[in-house]
Amino acid sequence: MDIQWFSKSPRGVATIYDNNITLNTVATNHFKNAYGILIGYSDEAKALFLKSVSKEDLAMGLYQDLDIHTISIKPSYGRITGKNVITKLTQLFPIDFSGSNLNKYECEWNTEEKTLKIFLERRIS
Repeated sequence: MDIQWFSKSPRGVATIYDNNITLNTVATNHFKNAYGILIGYSDEAKALFLKSVSKEDLAMGLYQDLDIHTISIKPSYGRITGKNVITKLTQLFPIDFSGSNLNKYECEWNTEEKTLKIFLERRIS
């Protein structure tokens, strides 16, 4: 008998609510040692980017304190809270919260850039 076994393929998932962004464990693992994060959007890529920022980055003056957002890390998820972040995002990319108060998206970590890319055109049902 020929059996093909399936291994786990860890997939990062970001859930965008009307007042926060929640990351699953796979996505959160990349931010466990982060002091904070930068949040950005690319219209060309139709993606939201979360960049890990260390205390050293801030001390060197690479980023301004006002640009840094807090991420709360829990054992099974990470959360970025802020209605203003979601409002800004929905001005740049249409996200519909009318049918449901949440939208799930695939995401991928870029090791070189220390950036999590949330693919806004890859909504998960």
